[in-house]
Amino acid sequence: MSLPCGNRGARVGGRFAVLLGVALSFAALGLQRGEAAVPALYTAAQARSGERVYEHHCASCHGKQEQGLVGPALRGPIFASVKANYTVRDIFLFLSVNMPAPAPGSLSPLQYVDVMSFLLRQNGFPAGTVRLTATTAGSSAVPLRYHGGAPAPAVRAPAGGGCGRQAVRSAAGAGPAPRHCPATPGGPMPRALR
Repeated sequence: MSLPCGNRGARVGGRFAVLLGVALSFAALGLQRGEAAVPALYTAAQARSGERVYEHHCASCHGKQEQGLVGPALRGPIFASVKANYTVRDIFLFLSVNMPAPAPGSLSPLQYVDVMSFLLRQNGFPAGTVRLTATTAGSSAVPLRYHGGAPAPAVRAPAGGGCGRQAVRSAAGAGPAPRHCPATPGGPMPRALR
């Protein structure tokens, strides 16, 4: 007995198997060259919570889209670059000790972990099922690299660089930006964040 489709199903299945084999070969080739899969270090709920903390405590300096204002951009290939060679630990420890600029260290450990989760999401790291903790973030040797998505939009620096005692308007026009500028060259910020 013959099916109305004839051997069409077998041909489609065979083509799918060939395409799947090619895709897996390219993936294996990438792994052989040292390109590891992007690890899932946080949960989606942590990133959502971190987004709310970021909006309240970080966006006035770093922008609503992490594009940088008086503080540096926190998303994209310039922030999370191979050249900067930062790990999740490096950024988390800097963040938890030095931010937010007007009140360093003022957030709870959970808030810092959630903000780190949000920054990981914004730089293309996938969410997983295991929660990021202060201990795992503070000891993680995972390289912080930009893994895709839309990079932060470019923003023109305010006149005079936007730092020092000069009162610059925030992006929302809600008044002067904070007087402390963590992006001042030679300041305590890591190279990639200046």
